Amino acid sequence: MLYTTHVHSPRPLITRLAYLGICLLLAGESLAQTPQLQLALVTTGLIRPTDVAGIGPGEFLVGQTDGKIRLIRQGTILTTPFLDLTDLISDPTYEGIFGITIHPDYTSNGFIYVHYARKNDRSSVFARFTRKSTNPDQADLTSQLIYFTVPYTNPLGGHRSGRIGFGPDGYLYMTTGDSSPGARDSIGDPDRLAQDIYGPYGKLFRIDVNQGSPYAIPPDNPYADPNDGVPDELYALGMRNPWRWSFDRQTGDFWMADVGQDGWEELNFTAANAPALQNYGWPCFEGNHPYNPCCTPGTAFHMPLLEYEGYSSGIRASITGGFVYRGNTYPDLKGWYVYGDFERGTYWTLKRAADNTYQQIQQSIALITSPVSFGEGTDGELYVLSFNEGALYQIITQFVGPQTIASIQSGNWLSPATWNCQCVPGTSDEVTISTGHTILVDQSVSVKKLVLGGKLSCLDGGRVSF
Repeated sequence: MLYTTHVHSPRPLITRLAYLGICLLLAGESLAQTPQLQLALVTTGLIRPTDVAGIGPGEFLVGQTDGKIRLIRQGTILTTPFLDLTDLISDPTYEGIFGITIHPDYTSNGFIYVHYARKNDRSSVFARFTRKSTNPDQADLTSQLIYFTVPYTNPLGGHRSGRIGFGPDGYLYMTTGDSSPGARDSIGDPDRLAQDIYGPYGKLFRIDVNQGSPYAIPPDNPYADPNDGVPDELYALGMRNPWRWSFDRQTGDFWMADVGQDGWEELNFTAANAPALQNYGWPCFEGNHPYNPCCTPGTAFHMPLLEYEGYSSGIRASITGGFVYRGNTYPDLKGWYVYGDFERGTYWTLKRAADNTYQQIQQSIALITSPVSFGEGTDGELYVLSFNEGALYQIITQFVGPQTIASIQSGNWLSPATWNCQCVPGTSDEVTISTGHTILVDQSVSVKKLVLGGKLSCLDGGRVSF
């Protein structure tokens, strides 16, 4: 639609029209924008970081393979580690801390949960530590409460997964890998441990850390019966090396990336209302492709939302799961799932439709990174850790907004001094021309919303669309 408004100009009306001085206000539905990701450096100097947890505005905890959890405040790494597990871990190069998370009520109770590989026997330990009451910038090493351990005895190492986090139901979720070393061109999980409901490998566990000693079993866990011989903690199975998963903080949907053997990397989506027990298929399937011919016929599997070719394609690959963006700073990113590939340094944004179709965009990011883990700030903003570069980045887009911008004086539209943001309004901003102000427009500009309390004065070609 075409709108006109009052034009303040020294020229007679007929002259203004002849010179196209009339302000054209084009109102219409704004076009949907596909997000274009960028990485904004938060800090560097981390040592092989593996996982990140936001604990407050501008504050993060980062776990490292050297056994230290570092506290980052407003872009600065504090000198003293928040927690130092150096004396407890197996190998400071690659078998230290695998995952960290904080309790939903961390501000009050100071609980932090850690998955690390234990010295001597290399077992995976899932434990809780408590922030010091005398120093909130450190956790008490002696406060360790171990929930359970998973043995890893293969001298060649084995897939551990490592993610640990809380679901929207308040329960603590933990994943394990299939324990296989996963050497290239070898048979993955030859003993089908990820399909063994009695064993701990290739599983998703779910416990209630707010009840029991040291925890309780949620009553709706699929094998909560203590007499069935199956671990009561079991919630899902059939995973190879699930490298990062998350819950959509708005919908409760579950997203999980699983690193492939040689052929296929996969991304899984499970709706919030899906029943347990879900079986994600490994090693019967790798992605959507049959893998182990000895699996039991007729088993129902949860197939991935998508897959892409892995190592066998001639390009190294290792998928890293991410998060659905639910922050407020970048509206063009809202509702998009962001994930990457550790080996390729690739990032994607994906938006899934209700019919399980999806739109996916491979992002063009110039920085060389190795995305090992994504994380959420307490405000829903997204971050990513780069393993080889030892850096934490915030994920941003080229379109910032919407901002509510108002004029603070009469002036030119393109002058930052005209506006309360000390910026020039952009396409995603909501703009108010304050009462008593006259804003000069001498070219075509576009905003999301325009409120006229004052006046627009347009020179030749001046136009505002919204």
